[in-house]
Amino acid sequence: MGEHCQHHHHHHHHHAASGRIAFAFFLNLSFAFIELVGGILVNSVAIISDAIHDFGDALALGFAWYMERKSHEKGDHKSSYGYRRWSVLSAFLTGGILLGGSSIVLWNTIPRLWAPEMPQIEGMIGLAVLGVLINGIAAFRLKDGHSLNEKMITWHMVEDLLGWVLVLVGAVIMWIYPEPRIDALMAIGLSCWVVWNVVKNLRVTLSVFLQETPHGVKLSEVEKVIKEIPQVRDFHHLHVWSLDGEKHILTAHLVVDHGLTASAVIELKQKAKAILEHQFQIFESTLEIEFLGEDCRDPEHRHP
Repeated sequence: MGEHCQHHHHHHHHHAASGRIAFAFFLNLSFAFIELVGGILVNSVAIISDAIHDFGDALALGFAWYMERKSHEKGDHKSSYGYRRWSVLSAFLTGGILLGGSSIVLWNTIPRLWAPEMPQIEGMIGLAVLGVLINGIAAFRLKDGHSLNEKMITWHMVEDLLGWVLVLVGAVIMWIYPEPRIDALMAIGLSCWVVWNVVKNLRVTLSVFLQETPHGVKLSEVEKVIKEIPQVRDFHHLHVWSLDGEKHILTAHLVVDHGLTASAVIELKQKAKAILEHQFQIFESTLEIEFLGEDCRDPEHRHP
């Protein structure tokens, strides 16, 4: 019964995540067309730049939608751990697309500082208000996401929301003080903001790819918990990594007394796995039992 409930919860979480990303994809793609046409009509390089950025977002969201669905497929002979890492790959591709889009925006916008053109302010304000509403709704729908993929997408939506707030403020300032360079400066500022935060998120994604110790998991604390288990005399080959930034995996060799019975070993493993899952969100632990004096022939991969 418990296993059925857990499977049902996982299934529900998967569909909820996929539904949130699909909603963001269609909303983003539709609004990107509105932005592009509106930006051209009001002659605002900031809005045109944001439209290009949103088309990149939409492409990234398309990847993310497909890969989020793929990432929840069960393991098979080809991918024994399943496809959770596809979610991480999507986050990586999304970041790359945004970096490319932001570079294009900067390349085309910087010359505007020397040859500024005044946008149509009333239309710019109207589009900015619409942008705040649309991206606010998308960010709100995605705020409950847990995977790296969803977190990266949520950050994009928040970036877009903040970007439109900036465009709105800038348009109001230009309405009061007609200075066309403000439009170009906003486009440059938005692009630099996107690059800064995407690079920061890509560092987390790269950490998962490189199988580094998951963020928030301290090996010293894991060691302390293992040492506190009464039957454990020593341990080695402790490794912790993450499949997708959310689900963590641990392997370790536990050394016990020679007299420990089979039932006591089973009890030890169950106890250790329960503690590791509860305290460190380690959903899969592989624990090899060795007896005192036994020669461990596995290669050394000890952490410093």
